[in-house]
Amino acid sequence: MIKRSLILTMILLCGLYTMAQDAVWTFSGKVVDAKTRKALSYVSVTDRNIGTVTNAEGEFTLKLKAEPTAVTFSCLGYRTQRLTAAECKALEAENKAVQMQASSVVLSEIVVKGVDNPRQLVERAIDKIDDNYPRVPSLLRGFYRETTQKRNRFISVSEGVVDVYKSPYYRLDWRDGVAILKGRRLLSQRKSDTLAVKLQGGPVLPVHLDVVKERDILLNYDELNNYHFTYKGVKQTGDRTAFVIEVKPALIMDYPLYKGKLYIDQETLAFTKIELELDMSDEEKVTQAILRKKPVGLRFTPHEMSISIDYRTDDGLTRINYIRNVIRFRCDWKRKLFKSNFTVVSEMVVTDRAEGEDVKPIKVRDTFNRRDNFYDKVIYFEDPDFWGDENIIEPTEDLLEGIEKIKQKLKK
Repeated sequence: MIKRSLILTMILLCGLYTMAQDAVWTFSGKVVDAKTRKALSYVSVTDRNIGTVTNAEGEFTLKLKAEPTAVTFSCLGYRTQRLTAAECKALEAENKAVQMQASSVVLSEIVVKGVDNPRQLVERAIDKIDDNYPRVPSLLRGFYRETTQKRNRFISVSEGVVDVYKSPYYRLDWRDGVAILKGRRLLSQRKSDTLAVKLQGGPVLPVHLDVVKERDILLNYDELNNYHFTYKGVKQTGDRTAFVIEVKPALIMDYPLYKGKLYIDQETLAFTKIELELDMSDEEKVTQAILRKKPVGLRFTPHEMSISIDYRTDDGLTRINYIRNVIRFRCDWKRKLFKSNFTVVSEMVVTDRAEGEDVKPIKVRDTFNRRDNFYDKVIYFEDPDFWGDENIIEPTEDLLEGIEKIKQKLKK
């Protein structure tokens, strides 16, 4: 049931090899709603293929090998914003935020009538996958981060630069995989902070949880029979409009189903965003789907398992851009009074990509296995030059605070 599971694991990233790229142009800033001045999280910030996303506080840093013609900011529900290199530097010099305007959508009666049957719309979008997504192999460069919180306190942080090989979307290929280029981890040394459970997955999220390519998760005709579909209106990203289709379980199966929303481009019928939550109504089924190992005597109670995938359309094709996975659960030992709530968040943003028939798969010896463990190969977190010129997702203030607290404990 791996393809139907939201997969995640506690991992330690190790460096298989490192790469150097010479960034000659950087732009750091913040993105806010033009009217409310509220910070906008997970906004895509790109120069064509190279990019990053804003963090939960709307902050970002973009590092490029050359001065861009323009930097593009895109977010669901907002008009796309494009700034020249000079405009970017002027904002940075004056410490001003990038302001995005909320978009309003007016659809004709003909367009609205076209979604009277939301399931049929989803089926049409499935039929268009082979046309809307890459038809040649891709090698994606990405930044991966995983954090673990015990209650409201961070107990571990792991980060890494990864390469992801993806075969064309019209076929599944066993060679699809991930290689860790470099990584680091900071782990609390408190004995009580030890996370005793092991869950499925790791930085293989863009391979195993790319719902559009791994259609056994949801987007195949047999699986659609297990769901109820409802049309929920439209949303806009820049100059593109997406139909919003809500999915909910319609049957009881021997594995957990999902609930969530599918965003389908009005013009191309490409899936541009997918938001899913695992149905938690049957804890036993959920536990069997996501838990790989736990000690005897430990009770594992899942509370939430969710995934959000953003795809970006450019040059007539739609490609995966950002993926975020959240799992919340409780662990408690039998015959012990205290219970601990944990939250594990993993995310990966595609920062660069190469496509073409000459793109080669990752060598088997370098491929990350979701069962791999890197706890015994820690790379020191303090290295100030660790990232160099690689694009990253800026850490939030609470994460920075958590990192400092762990460091202080380690020094003691």
